[in-house]
Amino acid sequence: MKHGLLISVISFAVTLAIIFGIRASADALAVVLGVVLGVIASVPTTFLVTYMLTRPHANNTTPSPQISQQPPVVVINAPDKPAISSAPTMPLLSHASQSRKWTVIGDIETDSS
Repeated sequence: MKHGLLISVISFAVTLAIIFGIRASADALAVVLGVVLGVIASVPTTFLVTYMLTRPHANNTTPSPQISQQPPVVVINAPDKPAISSAPTMPLLSHASQSRKWTVIGDIETDSS
């Protein structure tokens, strides 16, 4: 009974593949072949990841340190450098009143003097 069902399923799949192969365009066959080969290529990686995630871990003899709190933060002000008492200010723009000479590339040169 099981052998007859297995042979029927295999013959149906082969017949379907032949009919699809005859009627489909070359682009459709290339897409189907790419999908099938991509799935086949992912099988070993899937087995490897499954094995790595389910394998028993080696028992370590030394327990890993568990840090339950953050270490203290220590701030030391050096005596030779005073703390900043006010926010830094922007320097005055003394060159802002001077005019700049602009050169436009591709423009007709004119005397502006």
